[in-house]
Amino acid sequence: MTRDPQQQCLLSCVECPLERSKKDDVLEPCKGHLKRNVIKECWSKCGCNKRCGNRVVQRGVNYKLQVFLTPDGKGWGLRTLEKLPKGAFVCEFVGEILTISELYTRNREKHASPVLLDAYWGLTGVSMDEEALCLDATCYGNVARFINHRCFDANLIEIPVEVESPDLHYYHLAFFTTREVEALEELTWDYGLDFGDLDHPVKQFQCRCGSTFCRNMKRSTRSNPP
Repeated sequence: MTRDPQQQCLLSCVECPLERSKKDDVLEPCKGHLKRNVIKECWSKCGCNKRCGNRVVQRGVNYKLQVFLTPDGKGWGLRTLEKLPKGAFVCEFVGEILTISELYTRNREKHASPVLLDAYWGLTGVSMDEEALCLDATCYGNVARFINHRCFDANLIEIPVEVESPDLHYYHLAFFTTREVEALEELTWDYGLDFGDLDHPVKQFQCRCGSTFCRNMKRSTRSNPP
């Protein structure tokens, strides 16, 4: 989906929470959000127990992970100490639930990449807050805050997961492997950044992902993505 979003199903909000949170006099049209598939896990009102096969994310991390200092100038990163199969749950993104306005008032220089809680924005009948919400791991988080960005061919993908209730406004953001990952291989995920979008709530950075399809490189110096 991140390789060529225009070829995927993009949902545009009639009244986009992200645009509305800017409080501009003239709001821009919604730029569109990727349609996300949501996993619904069993919860307290189901008749099953914790060993149920439909309880994965809520059981927590089951693989050995390690925070390490990367050798290529990206700073700290996260890697696995054991081989991971394709489709394995690795960890979830933990952080504070903030509005975009609250995020802007903080010192953005020190921010890790926040995640927009936008999985249900395109659904009709879902109530919208005045401002968009996000997860920010700057002051409160877990090992997921150390996962570095990689354009297009990252080995992790983020999936919205419902656990505690069917409330469509809040959900967990879980990371699953997109392929087999070897032991000691760095774990990466595509932050979904458009490096030319100056309105994005994340301060742009110099991408060092090393991907052949890096979006922060001049197109003339890289290959087109498949």
